[in-house]
Amino acid sequence: MNRQTLQGFTRFGTKASLALAVVSALSLPLCVQAGSFQLPTTNAAGWARAGAGGSLFPDDPTAAYNNPAAMAFFDAPLIQVTGTGIRPSAEFQGQFRDQQGNSTTGSNPNGFGKFIPFPDIAWALPVNDRLTIGGSVTVPYGLASNYNPTWEGRYFGTKTSLESIAVSMSAGFKVNDEFSVGAGIEGQRTKAQLNTVLDPYGSAAALFGAPILGAPQSGDVQLNVNVKKRFAFGYFGGFEWKPTQQDSVDISYHSRVQQTLSGTYKLYGSAASLQLLTLAPVVFPNAGLPTLNSAGASANAVLDTPAFASADWLHKFNDQFSLAATVGWTDWSNFQSLALTSQGQTLVALPQKYKDTWTYSIGGDYKLNDVWTLRAGLGYDETPTNIVSRDPRIPDGARRIVGLGVGYQATQRISIDLGYQHQFVSDVPVNLTNPVALGAGTMVGKFKDHGDVVSLTGTYAFK
Repeated sequence: MNRQTLQGFTRFGTKASLALAVVSALSLPLCVQAGSFQLPTTNAAGWARAGAGGSLFPDDPTAAYNNPAAMAFFDAPLIQVTGTGIRPSAEFQGQFRDQQGNSTTGSNPNGFGKFIPFPDIAWALPVNDRLTIGGSVTVPYGLASNYNPTWEGRYFGTKTSLESIAVSMSAGFKVNDEFSVGAGIEGQRTKAQLNTVLDPYGSAAALFGAPILGAPQSGDVQLNVNVKKRFAFGYFGGFEWKPTQQDSVDISYHSRVQQTLSGTYKLYGSAASLQLLTLAPVVFPNAGLPTLNSAGASANAVLDTPAFASADWLHKFNDQFSLAATVGWTDWSNFQSLALTSQGQTLVALPQKYKDTWTYSIGGDYKLNDVWTLRAGLGYDETPTNIVSRDPRIPDGARRIVGLGVGYQATQRISIDLGYQHQFVSDVPVNLTNPVALGAGTMVGKFKDHGDVVSLTGTYAFK
C-alpha cells in the first residue's frame, strides 16, 4: 500500500466513522416496498433507474454489498451515504366477520401511508491496481404496518415491524482488464414485533359449536410478541466481465441467512378473557390450542431471509448516454410458514406458501454536461405472496415501477444524487379464515396499493 493510498485511507476512515454514526441515528422501523419485506440495497441513482444495472455504473460503492467484483475497477477510494424514504399505501375494500358471521366492529384505516426513512452506507478502497476492499451498512429487509388495536381487521394483525440491518465486508479482485471476481460476508441483526388481537369468545363459539359463553368480539385480548437476533451470518459473491469497451456484464449471488429470533410475548385483556384463554387447552385437549401464560413467557420464531441473485448489463453508447438492464431472482419458496413458539409449543402458525419471484428493469443515464446527469428507469417486480398468505401485515402485490432522478457533480470529489420512484401495485384479492386459536373470523376482499420512494445520496471520492 503506497503513501498516497495510506493517506487516503486515513481521511476515508475519519469520514466513514462520521457517516456510520449518521446511519445509526437514522435506523428506524421500515416499510415494505420490494418483494414482500425485501428492500433494494441501492442508492438514489439506483432508485431512479428502477434498479437497472445494479452496481455496474462507474464509481458506485454499493457494489461492496451488491457485487464486490465491480469494485475491482475503481481507481480511487469512495464513501457514500444514502437516505431513503418510502411511503407505501394499502387500502382494504371488503368485509371482516367474526366466527358467527357478524361484521367486525371498528374502522378501516390505512396501516401504512407515511414516509418512513432508512439509511445505507457503502465504501470502497483500492489497495493496489488489482485488489479493492469495501464494506457497507445496509437494510436488506424491513416491514412496518401499524393499525389501531380497535380496527375491524384487528384479529388479522395490528402492529407488525421487522428490521434487519446488514453489516458487510468484501473484496474485489481484477484478474485482467476484462474480468474480475469478488466475495464478501455479512452479519444481519434482526428484530421484529408482531402484535395481534385474539377473540377468545370467538374461539369458544367455534369449539362448542355455539356462543354459549359469550358473543364473539366481547372480550378481546391483545397479544404482543417481541423477538430479535443479535447476529446471523451469510456470504455473497459474483463476477464482472467487460466483453467490449462499451459493455459490462455481471452475475451476483447472496446466500440465505438462517436465524432464530428469541424474545417474549405478553397478553393484555380482562381477567375473564385471560382465564378463558388459559382454560381452553384443558377443556379441549385435542383442539391443538396453545397453553398461554397470562403473565407472558418466552417466544421464538424462525425467520430465514432468502437467497437471491441477479444478472446485470450496462452498455455505454457514447460519453453522454448509457443504458442498463437487470434480471433478479429471489428464493422466496423456502418461506412456507411463520410459526411463533414458546417453551416447545406452537403459539401461532400462519401459512405463507411463498413462491420464488423475478424482477426485471431497464434504465439509464443521460449526461447533459460535466455537472448534470438525468436518469430514468422502468421495472416490474413480482410478489411472492398469494391469496393464502396475504393479509393486512403484508398486503403485497406485483409492482410496475417508474423511476426518475438527477445527479449533480458539485466538485471533482463531491456528487449529489436525487431519485424518485412511483410503484403501481395491482389490486390483490384476500380470502382468509383465522385459526381457531385466533378467533376463527374471516376476511374477504381486496387491497388497493401503491407506493412512493424519495432518495438522496451524497458521494465523496478521494481523488
